[in-house]
Amino acid sequence: MKTYFKTIKAISLIFWKKSFSDKRLLFRILYLLVFFRVLIFLPFKAISHFLGETGRESSTSVLHIHDEYVRTIARYIKTMSRFMPWKSTCLVQAAAGKILMNRKKIDSTVYFGVKKDNKNKLQAHAWLRVGQDIILGGENASEFVVVSMFS
Repeated sequence: MKTYFKTIKAISLIFWKKSFSDKRLLFRILYLLVFFRVLIFLPFKAISHFLGETGRESSTSVLHIHDEYVRTIARYIKTMSRFMPWKSTCLVQAAAGKILMNRKKIDSTVYFGVKKDNKNKLQAHAWLRVGQDIILGGENASEFVVVSMFS
């Protein structure tokens, strides 16, 4: 219960200092993080429907007029994910980012990759690319072999 109250307090401190448009954006992000967190318990087809066309990559060029929006989305998703009372996985974050990019008609691609860890167990990872930049999940994306993509 303590964790829940810390989460509420942290989110409210972030939320109330923002402009009205940022508050709306943060609320959308919160909604999407919860929505995709629930969807991960369903078959993958339930999530893939929201990610776009399978096996297709978006363009690596992006209009620079969207740079600020893209950076803001990535920063807010990472921030809000840290304060959730559950773990917002790379899949949840990438899916939320993809939906917000689609709303502004910004081309983006969600990648799914796998690798074997040092114990020879398979690990999976998801990341979101806009233009040439991996905006979510890029910390270790190069370690993974791409098995699927959605654009």
